[in-house]
Amino acid sequence: MKLRITLFSLFLALIGSAQTANYGMVSKAYFSTIYNPLDSNIFYQIHDSSVIRLAKTNPTTCYVENVGNLYLKDEVINMTGSTINTVDSTFIFIGESKMHRLRLSDGAVLSSVDLFNPLANPAEQNYFNNFIFNQSDTSIYGLATRQNGGIYGNYLAKVNPITGIITEISTTSVGQSILMAGATIDPYQMVYYFSDGIGMVGIDLYNGSIYSNTTVVFPPTFTQFGNFAYSCANNTIYGLLTKEYTSIGPDPFDPGTLITLVDSTNLFLGTIDPTTGQVSSVGSNPIVCSSMYLMNSGGAIDPTTMAYYFNDALKYIGVSLTTGLVESSCVDNYEDGDQFILFRNNTNCVGASFIRVNPFLNLADSFPTDFNLYPNPTMGDFTIQSSNEPIQTIEIITIDGHVIQQLAFENASNKTVEINELPQGVYLVNINATNFHKIVVN
Repeated sequence: MKLRITLFSLFLALIGSAQTANYGMVSKAYFSTIYNPLDSNIFYQIHDSSVIRLAKTNPTTCYVENVGNLYLKDEVINMTGSTINTVDSTFIFIGESKMHRLRLSDGAVLSSVDLFNPLANPAEQNYFNNFIFNQSDTSIYGLATRQNGGIYGNYLAKVNPITGIITEISTTSVGQSILMAGATIDPYQMVYYFSDGIGMVGIDLYNGSIYSNTTVVFPPTFTQFGNFAYSCANNTIYGLLTKEYTSIGPDPFDPGTLITLVDSTNLFLGTIDPTTGQVSSVGSNPIVCSSMYLMNSGGAIDPTTMAYYFNDALKYIGVSLTTGLVESSCVDNYEDGDQFILFRNNTNCVGASFIRVNPFLNLADSFPTDFNLYPNPTMGDFTIQSSNEPIQTIEIITIDGHVIQQLAFENASNKTVEINELPQGVYLVNINATNFHKIVVN
């Protein structure tokens, strides 16, 4: 925990003066008015076209400013998610069938590609939902939803937004249900979290297995928890928590029977402990809003203001992560648009790096071996010396399990491996497919 706090304190110092802005999609529809030729008092409107474009907003003024003058025409926005790749400064979302990449600086469309899951049956529907960019390994993760024998399953997967190719990580389905309440990633522990409608499910980003699965526990009279967002400022998952106010009254369909009636609802900023499923309210004051929110639309955390932003379909609202009180609330006003959705913040969790190492690397400590690797750590090349068993194959594997180099030999007793171009970090060396060693590249 001390390591996380120290790292983030440095991070805050670096970005403390950064401009507060959230990026998202702004849409605008164009209509024509048609009058009845026999009675000019009778008229109706028909939809001519629509455009969507990248925009950014100032949370204080709620002015939605278009990013450049480029746009996509008559494209449908898929509400399964959006994300910002902070490495190449792009905003990524899914349209009706394609994954689009827009440049943050000018809104230019850099690519628009069809999504393709090699493991999905082309004759059956498949999707890629609740995707999010992971800062600690710069990959985009989501849930690949596809049919298998007529039954839908969800598989943790990566996507390449340039090619549209989906690569599944989970070898088996992690669940049949997805609550479209968003998803989030703990970049320190390398865990992807989503809700299946009953519990909070954590998936190991390294291997796609179930990391945790806890039933969501609500405080009394609270129901529903959505629009998840992980805050690297305090290692906490936030979201919007619904509280229902009820009374006992007659059943309108059977007046002789008393039932619980929902009189009203309020929204609160909430947190969840993914290890226990316990949901808690931040503060005791409800958020003054329309008591609703657009699922998957917001849930953006700004680390500079320590605020959670969402859209209640009428206003753009910022809530303090500390007190749960509304710090800003205003009606969106547009440079040119009708709706601002799928907004994300491009500063939250920037610079985060994993603390939990790939458990696959522990294999290196569990096998007796006849091989010696030196130098280790290395600045580049290293040598494998065998004391008994001949060297036949060598694999260099990244911490997330990807084989990046393969070599084959004819019963060598020692071999020098060239890794001059590898980035600094920890790698796994697999010798003869049975002997695992860690190698550190400095």
